[in-house]
Amino acid sequence: MSRRSIMNINVFKGAQLVAKNTTETSTAIDLRRAAQNGQFSIEYTLTGEGTATIGYTVCSSKDGTYFTPTGATTIATALTKTPGHGGLSFTPPVYPWMKIYVTETKNSGTDTITATIILNVQ
Repeated sequence: MSRRSIMNINVFKGAQLVAKNTTETSTAIDLRRAAQNGQFSIEYTLTGEGTATIGYTVCSSKDGTYFTPTGATTIATALTKTPGHGGLSFTPPVYPWMKIYVTETKNSGTDTITATIILNVQ
């Protein structure tokens, strides 16, 4: 049986502040050689008083127009600093390029959230 490595990508290259009711999106993530088995997960750490939604968009070219595929759902919603650290698997369709986004979705106050996200692909 051959071994297939797991690719780990620090999506924002560190912690990313997400202001109230805004979205921060990663740069394009190259999956052309990574998605051998099509297994995806994220590991996340959240701090701050906001609430986060984490999702993804895809594209056939690095500089093209990224979109949410038909039938796709967000990776997670209503995440907060409690417990603040976790992991989630998701199943995107096959595309060579992906972007991960975090949206702060709390409806009151001026709360922000800081997110660190690692994308794991095999």
